[in-house]
Amino acid sequence: MMYALILTPAMAEQVRKAVKEHGEVVFDQAGKMDSLGIRNALQSAARVAADALILDIDAGPGPDLVAAVQGYRIARPYTRIFLLAPGRQPGDATVARLVGLGVYDIIDGPVEADWGDLVAQSLTNTPATYAQAARWHVMSGLTGEEQVKEKVVIEQRPVGVVTIAVAGAAPGLGCTHTALAISAFLARQGHNVVLVEDSQNPVMQDYLKIIKAGPGRVSKAWRIKGFDVFPFAKTEVDKFIEGDGNNFIFDELLPELSAGRYEYIVRDLGTADKKRTREAFRSNLAVLVASAARWRWGDLLKIEPLSSFRLALVAPAERDVKEIRKIPELKAYVMPNHPDPFCMPDEILTELLRPVLPHAREKKKPFWVRFRVATATPKRPPA
Repeated sequence: MMYALILTPAMAEQVRKAVKEHGEVVFDQAGKMDSLGIRNALQSAARVAADALILDIDAGPGPDLVAAVQGYRIARPYTRIFLLAPGRQPGDATVARLVGLGVYDIIDGPVEADWGDLVAQSLTNTPATYAQAARWHVMSGLTGEEQVKEKVVIEQRPVGVVTIAVAGAAPGLGCTHTALAISAFLARQGHNVVLVEDSQNPVMQDYLKIIKAGPGRVSKAWRIKGFDVFPFAKTEVDKFIEGDGNNFIFDELLPELSAGRYEYIVRDLGTADKKRTREAFRSNLAVLVASAARWRWGDLLKIEPLSSFRLALVAPAERDVKEIRKIPELKAYVMPNHPDPFCMPDEILTELLRPVLPHAREKKKPFWVRFRVATATPKRPPA
């Protein structure tokens, strides 16, 4: 396990010692920061592919900390966040807002507690659920008193921004084509969508100029077919090649992605290598564009773990699809050969994206209505 730490000096040493017994610290910053400092700290932490972030609530001012964590959540939606809340009680506004961002692992206790022990215990636990964090999730009522936040949910969707990563098992299989199709589909459903290009062979900038795309919702974005696009700037190609492969444009766009208030972020990752596979698994849904042809199965064997992807099989033969679907842990979906990504049939994309799509929940009738209907139904006389 790899950990990122943002702590106050008071508990830094205790927590570092506890964490090093469970894994590797890949980011470590300690201090009492101001608004700009906590924002920069979390943006820097988001550039590192940590499995968990341990964050001290006192490291920065409450409202600024919440805003910075929201940006971190956009960049790293799959990273587990442990919140250290010394001396805080249910009803604390900052903790409540962070729970609203999906931060459920709340470690609380008196300021003078042994925080190394508390953190060590939490690291061995399974990830907390909203049910465990619900006591912290409060809001001010009309009377000014603190009340438990309650809301009737008519449409269920994943909490926060949903990130969908699209990678190709090999070059030229249609990764960008599929990412465009997914973005256009979500935009047709009325969602606020952005596509971020992080491919090794970027093409979007030239394409957007050719079709004369308009300006997007926020700075640096272009707009086509009802969704925004952030192309991989040509000036960044050399930086990526010369770097260690971690220079993803996605990480550079945190302020813009936060300002756009997008519901869905689609990442075009290009051909899947080790670092891009790791990025894909930090999304809410990882899609691998692949060929079902037997002579291309070698491409799939390079991807680990393959079962964590949903396979989008491009124009496969029926026999090849049947063979791949015999492997029980694989989730394979057929993508027809459609030259226009903006007109891909909705039914196909609905099946592919079902885990991250909102779905209506039918309201149950009140008990007294069901009771009245039941008692009003006349019984048939015996024959």
